[in-house]
Amino acid sequence: MPEKERIGLVLGSGGARGSAHVGVLKVLEENGISPDVIAGTSMGAEVGGAYAAGAGLDKIEEVWRSTNFAKVFKTLFPTVPWAGWSSGREVVRTIRTLVGDRTIESLPIPYAALATDLETGLPFAMTHGSLADAIRASVSVPGLFVPVWIDGHLLIDGGVSNPAPVDVARSLGATKVIAVDVLVQPEEVKLSGIPASEYGERILGIIKGMESTRLNQEDRRRFYPNVFSVLFQMSTVFQKRVSNLLLQLNPPDVLIQPVFSPDPPSYSDVKHGIEAGEEAARRALPEILALVDR
Repeated sequence: MPEKERIGLVLGSGGARGSAHVGVLKVLEENGISPDVIAGTSMGAEVGGAYAAGAGLDKIEEVWRSTNFAKVFKTLFPTVPWAGWSSGREVVRTIRTLVGDRTIESLPIPYAALATDLETGLPFAMTHGSLADAIRASVSVPGLFVPVWIDGHLLIDGGVSNPAPVDVARSLGATKVIAVDVLVQPEEVKLSGIPASEYGERILGIIKGMESTRLNQEDRRRFYPNVFSVLFQMSTVFQKRVSNLLLQLNPPDVLIQPVFSPDPPSYSDVKHGIEAGEEAARRALPEILALVDR
């Protein structure tokens, strides 16, 4: 008699879009599908770790939905020394409300949180020790949160080196892998700025009064986005390229890619993200059920 397939669930990085992971898990639960292995990166590590710790989807969703602007602002309060904008202490408090003081090795199913070793640039999989500390390391967005020291490694966000750790799920014993990719596509980012020619004319005082020169289509496409838009787009392009290459190298058996609305989720409003995850999981359900049946 053939051995039962061991289903691995990979939850990728993606910031507030990680709320879609909750929707995916809800659909899996509704259909009686429980992952045998979970590997997560960044926000995927937080949702996956909380689920593996038995927090329950109701509690995970409640924590997500209770987030508001004030909480986000408190999380990002500056710290000294300035190794990152925020110390991440508030993030740890939120994580501990979900997972408590559990250790990874005490979890009922194999679990790994992915971070990036800042010194080597290589992925670093955490499969033992404090679950809260592992998640905190995995979500340490460079420049935003202070890096974390674990086992002699200085760690930052796992999305930098392995946004969707399919290979890690297989190393934990998964024979079939369902991966959830929630990264933003570079073309989805709406760059904004000032048309170059009009801006230059105004600065030089060429345009008089209220009248403005008419710009042709080519001029309208030329503009200068602000520095934050440039840095965000650079990060988006880099991370998506890394993710695509790794998914080609280590393809999952089922890849779930939620389609987000024109109003994508934010940390203070995750409703659309959860719904997008549910819809994407239902579209992939025939493939998922085929894996389980085999």
